[in-house]
Amino acid sequence: MSATFAPIDQATISALNAGGERALEQIFREHYDWILERAYERLKGENAAAPKLIVNTVRELWEERDGFHSSAEIEAFCNEEFRHRSRAIRARMTAVHRFEKAEGVHVAPPASPPTADQVWNEIATELHRPVVDPVTAAKRRRENRSHDVAEHIQTVTQRAAWKTPVIVAVVATVVALATAQWFGQKSRADVINQMLGAAEARQVNTRAGQLGSTTLADNSTVQLGPETRLVIVDRFGSNYRTLSVAGTASFSVIAGNANAFEARIGDASVFSDGGAFTVRDYADEMLRTVRADSGELRLEVGGASRTIAQGTAVTIDRSGAIADADAATAERELAWTAGRLVLRDVSAGDAMQSLWRWYGMDVSLTDSTAAARTVSLDVPLDSRQAAIAALEGAASLRFVYVDGKMTFQPRR
Repeated sequence: MSATFAPIDQATISALNAGGERALEQIFREHYDWILERAYERLKGENAAAPKLIVNTVRELWEERDGFHSSAEIEAFCNEEFRHRSRAIRARMTAVHRFEKAEGVHVAPPASPPTADQVWNEIATELHRPVVDPVTAAKRRRENRSHDVAEHIQTVTQRAAWKTPVIVAVVATVVALATAQWFGQKSRADVINQMLGAAEARQVNTRAGQLGSTTLADNSTVQLGPETRLVIVDRFGSNYRTLSVAGTASFSVIAGNANAFEARIGDASVFSDGGAFTVRDYADEMLRTVRADSGELRLEVGGASRTIAQGTAVTIDRSGAIADADAATAERELAWTAGRLVLRDVSAGDAMQSLWRWYGMDVSLTDSTAAARTVSLDVPLDSRQAAIAALEGAASLRFVYVDGKMTFQPRR
């Protein structure tokens, strides 16, 4: 029997608002069966990640404790956190399972569900973890980077004694210049990596069913698809024009800047001197897609470099191999830029995952036979009803509400 979220009395909610840790523990323990069941439900088989999911959700509940006024608000908050966080966990685990399969690794599932005591101990540890002032932490990171740079400069500028023949000195000079050029490129890449991971980096995020846009400091613009994270280096546009994308984004790049515009998707870098391009890189997908909508692009991955001509696209697999993408593939993968969702020959189960990503619709389908049916869809992103009707027709399903939850059932 499915667990239910028992009502929380107002006195307990008030104690939580006031910072009462015992009130938080009481809510957690009284609702643990419901919490664990929801976590397992959202993780869809990745049960080993349940403790971490629960700990992070309860910690976030604690951080937002002064904003709750009713039991229903707390239940809705937990449901939303489980839904949002579990998607990221499942995406990461998809990559992990690919590695396990390739390496022949077998990981045994957890022997038994975690107990309330075990999970609460982890929660209590998180709640009592020392808080580091973010300003001080950022200052320390900058000081460490400055120290490393100063140490590096001191090392590479040390001069050797003049004790070798002139011919050796000339050869050494040539080698040194080549090495310096290589090291300078490597150092720049390392600096950018640090900048993307620094606290000062700006982040723009979208959730499932949400599209977004932003204007960058150099007046270039970005359109973001759902479930996308854009990380932009500090002081973008002055010395660096680098950002990273996890998800999908379409760029319109202002030309005339001395620094090339660089968009990173994993270990691949896309460079543009001006024009428009679109990228797609979701962690739960095997291929990444890059399309040059206007202007030429330069793609670098794994030491290889490739020019992408205007109007063409390529795919990059997880090993870094680059291949030409035909127009149909590019249009399908990047159809969101035209306001559509296009799926070709996918399972109904995978199509439902797309409904979540592109429409924010959390629909269940418990019939495994129906979930395996092959479907194709071409529907507008601004109409949930059209997406539902298309999937109903393609997979012989019917859309109903069961206990308040959106559900697809096989047609009888």
